[in-house]
Amino acid sequence: MLDPGLLAARLLALAPGAAGYRVAFSGGRDSTALLHALAEVRDQLPAPLTAIHVDHGLQIGSAGWARQCQAVCDRLGVPLRQLRVEVPQPAGEGLEAAARQARYEAFSDSLGADEYLVLGHHADDQAETFLLRALRGGGLHGLCAMPPARPLGRGWLARPLLEVPRAGLTAYLQSRDVGWIEDPANRDPSHDRVYLRERVLPVLAERWPDAADRLQAGVAALQADQALLQGYLDADLASARARSGQPAVAELRRLAPYRRQAVVRHWLVRSGFRPPPGRRLAEGVRALLESGPNAQPELCWAEGCIRRYRGHLYLLPPQTPAPDPSPAPCHWSGQKGVRLAGGLLSAHWSPTGLDPQALARGVMVAFRGGVVDSSARRRLQRLYQRLGVPPWQRDHIPILFAADHPVAVPGYGVAPSWRARPGLRIVWQPAAAAGHSSLS
Repeated sequence: MLDPGLLAARLLALAPGAAGYRVAFSGGRDSTALLHALAEVRDQLPAPLTAIHVDHGLQIGSAGWARQCQAVCDRLGVPLRQLRVEVPQPAGEGLEAAARQARYEAFSDSLGADEYLVLGHHADDQAETFLLRALRGGGLHGLCAMPPARPLGRGWLARPLLEVPRAGLTAYLQSRDVGWIEDPANRDPSHDRVYLRERVLPVLAERWPDAADRLQAGVAALQADQALLQGYLDADLASARARSGQPAVAELRRLAPYRRQAVVRHWLVRSGFRPPPGRRLAEGVRALLESGPNAQPELCWAEGCIRRYRGHLYLLPPQTPAPDPSPAPCHWSGQKGVRLAGGLLSAHWSPTGLDPQALARGVMVAFRGGVVDSSARRRLQRLYQRLGVPPWQRDHIPILFAADHPVAVPGYGVAPSWRARPGLRIVWQPAAAAGHSSLS
C-alpha cells in the first residue's frame, strides 16, 4: 500500500530545492491518491503544495469533473488552479496524443522557475509504456519509458510513484474511504494503453504473476544504460559546442554517422525539444551536415527547426514569429535596464565589452526595422556579417548606436573600435524567453 512518508522521501530525492510542488490532478484514482498522500505529509515538504487541473473538454462531464476536483482540494486545503485547453485536430498520432500534447503545453506554461509538476504515474503505467514503445519499434530512449524526473518549461517534472503498483494506490484510497472519478475512456479498448491494461497484462500475469515488476526492473536497467550513454553524448556535444556554444558542423562530421545523429538528438532533448522520428532525424542531420556550403538546409518538424549558418547549427521554434512593429529608437545611458517592446536591456561589468565612456555619453537603441537612414543600415549590415548574426535573428535583437554608427549587438559582440578592457557586457532578455543573450 502507498506509504505517504516514503512518498515524501522519494519526492524530496527527485526534487531537491523545489520552489513549489504542483500536483497534476485529474480527479482519477492515481492523482487522487498522490494528492491525498502528499497533503498528509505537506509539513515534510520544504515548499508549498498546490494542484493543477486541465480540462480538455473532450468528455461531456468534464465541467463536472473540474468542480469535483475543486471540492476535493477545498477539503484538503490545497490551492487548485484550473486550466481549459483546446485540443487541435489530431494529425498522425490520434486524439489521445493530441490531448497529451495540449495538456503538457499547459503544464509547461504554468510552471515557475524551479517548480515541480508532480505526476501520478505508477509501476503499472511504466510497464504499459514499455510495452507500447517496444511494439512501436522504439530504441533505447523509447524503451526507457518514463523518466523519474526531467526538465519541463521553466521548472521540472517528477514521478515519485513509479515504484508503487496500481493496487497499492487503490488500497490506500480504500483504507481512507476516498473515492475518485472514473473516466470512461480508461475502459475503452480502442485505446492501445487500455487494451494492454485490460487484455494483455492480465494474460502475462497468469504466467508470470510478477510481470509488472519484471518489466519495471527491465526499464530500470535500460535507464542505467541510457545514463551511461548520455555521459558520452554530453562529452561529444560539449566538444561540438566548445567555441561558439552552437554545435559546429565540422566537429559533428568527424563523428560516425550514427553518432552524429545521436549527438543531435541529445542536443534537442537537452534543449527541451521533442525530437522528430528517427528516419526524419537521420535524413535531416545528413542534409544539415553534408550539403554544400552554398545550400541552406534545415530540419523542421512540429516541435522545432534546425538551421545551418556559417558552419554551425541553430535550434529555433517551429516558426520564427514575425517581429512586432519596431518601437521608436530610444536614448540609453546604461544606469538601469531599459524595457523595450520585446524584452529588457541591461549592462554589467565584464573583463571585456563595450567602452563604458560610450554608454556614459548615451547611445541610441533601435531594432533593424526602425533604422531608416540608408548609410546606417549598410553599416549595420556589415556589423551583422562581421559578428555572424544569423539572418532570422536580426529583426528580434536591439542594436546600440553611437554617433549614428552601430557599435554592439547583444549576444554577438562589439565593433572593434568600441571595445574596452574592462568593458560592459550588454544583456538582452527577450520577454518570452527563460534565458537571455549576453554581449561580451
